[in-house]
Amino acid sequence: MTATPIPGAADDALTAAAATTAPLTRAEKKALKAADPEHVPFGTNLAWNVRGLSMAANVLLLGYFSIYATDALGMSPALLGSLMLASKVFDGFTDLIAGWLIDRTHTRFGRARPYELMLIGLWVTTWALFSTPEMSMTGKAAWVFVCYSLINSVFATFANINQTLYTALAFPSRVAMGKVAAFGGVLISFGAIVIAIVVPIALAWAGKDGGRWSLFALAFGAVFLLMGLSRFIFVKETVTQAADTTEKVTVREIIAMLKDNRYIWMILIIGVVAAIAGNTGASAYYFTYIVGNLGMQSVTAGVAIVIVPTIMLVPWLMKRFRLTRIIVVGQLLVVAAGIVNYIANGNLVLLVIATLISGLGTLPGTYMQGILVIDCSTYNEWKGHRRLESIMGAFTSFAAKIGAGISLWLAGQILAGAGYDGTLETQSASASSAITILFAVFPAVGALIAAGLYWFLDLDARLPQINADLAERRGQTDEEAEETETAPTVAEPVTEAGGDPYPGTEA
Repeated sequence: MTATPIPGAADDALTAAAATTAPLTRAEKKALKAADPEHVPFGTNLAWNVRGLSMAANVLLLGYFSIYATDALGMSPALLGSLMLASKVFDGFTDLIAGWLIDRTHTRFGRARPYELMLIGLWVTTWALFSTPEMSMTGKAAWVFVCYSLINSVFATFANINQTLYTALAFPSRVAMGKVAAFGGVLISFGAIVIAIVVPIALAWAGKDGGRWSLFALAFGAVFLLMGLSRFIFVKETVTQAADTTEKVTVREIIAMLKDNRYIWMILIIGVVAAIAGNTGASAYYFTYIVGNLGMQSVTAGVAIVIVPTIMLVPWLMKRFRLTRIIVVGQLLVVAAGIVNYIANGNLVLLVIATLISGLGTLPGTYMQGILVIDCSTYNEWKGHRRLESIMGAFTSFAAKIGAGISLWLAGQILAGAGYDGTLETQSASASSAITILFAVFPAVGALIAAGLYWFLDLDARLPQINADLAERRGQTDEEAEETETAPTVAEPVTEAGGDPYPGTEA
């Protein structure tokens, strides 16, 4: 991709400043900074990542939907799991359509930016989901399926899939993208932990009362909707792309790309495995029935805050180690955390230790995996195809949603088979064992499989030569080619609804 910032007055200031040896004035320094493609203003950085925090808040809230459905609505886990699986299958296919549409979009607001307005529908429908009216179980099931499908298949789909293209059009260099990613990793992690402290306390207050769930969802959603619209308002598309703006994407191009790019298939498999392991929604059940108090989830969420600054080390580590190797080590830490969680049996001290270990292990993959998707687009270009960033994002989102659907369905079948009853205050021994397996064993097994797959993903090792070849085709300098391989891309935590409601518990 040849990313060129739109020229402006700052270029003249840069030239003038370079022609003199006199000390620079404040205005000249400001102009130099503005002309630097690696510079990201704090306001832009904040507006971009506050939107990510809004999406994270939505995921965190939806992570409690399973226990709302079984305990407040009285829905059986098996029925709920089947509804979630059907919704996710439908949702996965809409991802592919959304990616195709976004890559074909051209409006006065830009190509990807208009889809930020999907956040309005996302939060309104989320409130409706947690406000399911009192009716027959068939009526409740229909209401849940429609609302859940709208949230994930329409609003969240477009809001997530536009990210790869929007990132490429908003930031002129991968160094700038890396700065935004690092800042976002810290902001969103800290913010998500604060949210994860507050939400369990509020939902412990809500208990099995559907009216209280609805009230909390309304207040919570209103705040984060207003925050989420900041990216659309303040961050414009300022980069032109020579390769992908001349013609609209065709299905034939997509099929040809899939035949040539084996790396995207590896990432898709990893996405499915990770989603199956980490989207059972078991945390809420575990703290409600094993620990005995959902509000205590705030304690483990709170201690995870000490891990967040470590995300700033990832760009430094990437200069010394391959990103996939960093992620492999992280996944092995998640395996260790799963073992600790399994033996904890509700012991809060051991759960805190497991949270710290798992949180440290999940951060690199959660916030930096987006670079691998961008690298797949670079590989597409190297193989003679168009980059297709949005299509790449669509396929990875498709894999995550299919995996999440399978995860929720399996969790429902396992809980139902073990005799789980949401109307009871205390669960049977078999149901408690099933909850522990979903909470501890599933994430550990998934992380172990993911670690093995990442080990054989060698695209990041080939990237320097690929970038050099592309630079030669484009006529870039060595320095420009090097820039494209040194910095991570912007990433947001991608967790499907029903998954881990805070960092560090599930894979």
